[in-house]
Amino acid sequence: MLITRYKIRCAAIILISAGYGWAGGHYIPTDSSIIAYSFQFIVIVVLLILSVHFLSKSKDEYKKNSWSTNGLTIFSALSLLINILNVIHGAFNHDVHSFGSHNSLADLVPIAIIILGAVLWLITVLKKNDIALKS
Repeated sequence: MLITRYKIRCAAIILISAGYGWAGGHYIPTDSSIIAYSFQFIVIVVLLILSVHFLSKSKDEYKKNSWSTNGLTIFSALSLLINILNVIHGAFNHDVHSFGSHNSLADLVPIAIIILGAVLWLITVLKKNDIALKS
C-alpha cells in the first residue's frame, strides 16, 4: 500500500489538533485568567487557519510549498520543542499546583499526541523525496 505524504500530513494535523484541544481542556482550570484562555485560543486559531488553507489546496498547488505548508512546518517544530521541554520540566516539577506538566498519565497523553503529530509532519518534510505523492 502506498502511503502518501498528503495522508501523513492530514494525520499529523488531526493529531496535533486533538492534542492541543485535549491539553486545553486538561491544563486550563475553570478559574484561570483570560490570558491562559487567550493563549490556547490563539494556538488553535493559528492551527485552524494554516490547516484549512493547506487542506483546501488543489493537487497542483500541493506540489509547491505555500505559506500554510511552511507555517505548519514551523508550528510543528515549535510544538515538538515546547512539548519535549514540557516533559523535561515535568520531571522536575513536583508541586501539583504549579504551571505545566507534572508527567502524570493525564499530562503525558495530550503531550504525546502533539509530539506524535509534530514528528509525523516533520518526517514528511525531512523525507520529502522518499514518500511518493499519488497523482
